Amino acid sequence: MEHLKKYFLLYTITPLAILTISASFYRYMILEDFFVTYEIACNPQTASCFIGCEDDECTEEYYFSLVTRHTNDISLLCGEDITDCEAALSCGVNEATCQVIYCDQTDELAQCASNEPKTTS
Repeated sequence: MEHLKKYFLLYTITPLAILTISASFYRYMILEDFFVTYEIACNPQTASCFIGCEDDECTEEYYFSLVTRHTNDISLLCGEDITDCEAALSCGVNEATCQVIYCDQTDELAQCASNEPKTTS
């Protein structure tokens, strides 16, 4: 009994840690129960797009919006590889778990492309 009191934390935390790791592995790797967010091309003339840079010096910009979708829905649409899947580039009408996110002009931290024509001084 003295041994159990001395190592009480070890005997309680170790099984809880193993249980937590096992449950997380099952949820994310077996069930694939999570959302993914990825970039899609965006036209700054028709929508409020995020601005990204191709390199660290930002010599070339690109415009994008974000898509958030449940992993199981992507697997049903495209299979294992979504890189060349046209169906992953937009949300369907009946997709409740899919969302296209455009840049919010009121967010000070977001770098948004302006729809207004650029003027030079």
